Amino acid sequence: MFAAAPGRSSSVPLRPIVVIGALAIVLGLRLAHFSSVTLSPLSYQPPGPDEEYYLRFGQAVAAGHGQDSPEFISLDPGYGYLLGAIFKLAGVNLFAVYLLQALLDTTTAFGILLIGRQLGRPQAGLYGALIYGITATAIMYSATLLKEIWVASFLTWWVAGALAVICSQRKLAWLLFGAYCGIGVALRANLLLMGLCALLLPGLGIQQKRNPRTMAVKALLVVCGMAVTLLPWSVRNAPAGSLSPLPHNGGISLHQVYNAENPGAEFWVPTFVDYSHPSEIWRGYAAEASKRTGRALTPAEVDHYWRDEALSYIRQHPVQVLQHVLHKALYFLSAAEVPDNRSMVEERLFSPVLRLLPAPTVWLLSMGLAGLLWIAIGDRRWPIIAAPIFVSLLTVAIFFETDRFRFHAATMLALCSGIWIDQVIHTIRDHRTWQVLGFAALAGVIAAVSISLGTRVAPTAVRWDQIAWGYIKMGKIPEARALATRIYGEQPNNGAILEALGYTAIARQEYSEAAHDYQRAIELRPRSHLAHYNLARLYLLLGDRRKAEEEAKIAVTLNPQPDYQALLTKIEAAQ
Repeated sequence: MFAAAPGRSSSVPLRPIVVIGALAIVLGLRLAHFSSVTLSPLSYQPPGPDEEYYLRFGQAVAAGHGQDSPEFISLDPGYGYLLGAIFKLAGVNLFAVYLLQALLDTTTAFGILLIGRQLGRPQAGLYGALIYGITATAIMYSATLLKEIWVASFLTWWVAGALAVICSQRKLAWLLFGAYCGIGVALRANLLLMGLCALLLPGLGIQQKRNPRTMAVKALLVVCGMAVTLLPWSVRNAPAGSLSPLPHNGGISLHQVYNAENPGAEFWVPTFVDYSHPSEIWRGYAAEASKRTGRALTPAEVDHYWRDEALSYIRQHPVQVLQHVLHKALYFLSAAEVPDNRSMVEERLFSPVLRLLPAPTVWLLSMGLAGLLWIAIGDRRWPIIAAPIFVSLLTVAIFFETDRFRFHAATMLALCSGIWIDQVIHTIRDHRTWQVLGFAALAGVIAAVSISLGTRVAPTAVRWDQIAWGYIKMGKIPEARALATRIYGEQPNNGAILEALGYTAIARQEYSEAAHDYQRAIELRPRSHLAHYNLARLYLLLGDRRKAEEEAKIAVTLNPQPDYQALLTKIEAAQ
């Protein structure tokens, strides 16, 4: 049977009222944040690159048209199809998505409670659920058009399922668990690692049942289950030139990190890509690969081309790459924020809930990693708890050191934090002072390292232009203009804020002033296709068709959007 760490909590079940109360706190915090989101300009600003991508993906799925285009094959499809189902039922209503994600995140907290009970530590599960409940990043992501809440939920229930299945001899249980692992791959490709971890679970079973033949059968059932749920994505990808169920962006993502023009192995967008938008990145990389090879390439061939380029660079610079991997692995411990699409610094400006809650990274990591070590001492199932943390660390180390990837470890770090608190309480009661001091010191050292590493990362800058555009979308032109004017006074070389300022002048029908703002913005950001497009419209209003045509042509060249092409056609037809 499974051994438990010395001094563990009693296995007496929690009272239902305690469980309901804990979940009510978790849901209440998310609903309170949700209420502030409805009034925040951040919710009305142009969505971040990934959010805009999945918004259009979900709309295509709901409409039943375009969801299998090369653009939408390039990223993980699961979240796009989930959004499509929601949009089909409730219309394109982002607040309906946010509400559903708040409910889903509450069930994730319940999953942490359940795992605590499975480990024979119900009190630790309760503490872990409450810690996750007040984790600011979880609350923030619940009201975004990003898949992070779904990934966190998947990983939590993967752990709960793994703890249950290793005690089962039923073949159907192992088959269904494999199918669940396959579902996760559709949600995010790196969760294929959780499927690989599932193949090792037969080795953690009850001692007398662990014979090679039985373990092999269980592993084979997991593979068969995964194959069933991965098959539809292979069929979907077949017209793109591949039978792999994985999206066609792995090689591109790898090349974004590992190439000669990016010696720091950071998030990087090449010069042949205009914007850090998934669709733009895909189109730019596809066009460049076709240009270099001299022929049209399928999405799969594009991905293979850039994967080979990245692997070639890695083989030529193994020491340098290893140093970067280790550096990013250290970032996993950093207290600093590296935002991606959404920024906690910005969200706190408009959410009283997030403003009141402390930054979670330091205490999640310090108590969580110390708690993981504590459970590893006496419970041989600890690798199951560690698996999501390891996968999160590996993703950060190999690819991008952003908070979205690090967040995938949050639920299990919260659980392990609960275990740490529970163990401290019980070891104090048992008068094992040395043990308390040892694990308290370990948590303190991790916290100190985290804070020290965080001081080396530049503070997150507020994207004031995005907030100004949010006010514009809300119809609050005076607020947008006041904000843009203030920030321009502080940051005269901020081309993005100048574009927002110019748009507020258009809304006030001050076209000459707006044209001046956009001319200055283009001097600062010559590749802003939206600025060229809006300036073309302004020149048209001012009666200068020649300049309007010039700007429209530039906008179409930079980004051949239908609106841009339509404007150019209108100008040319009028001459």
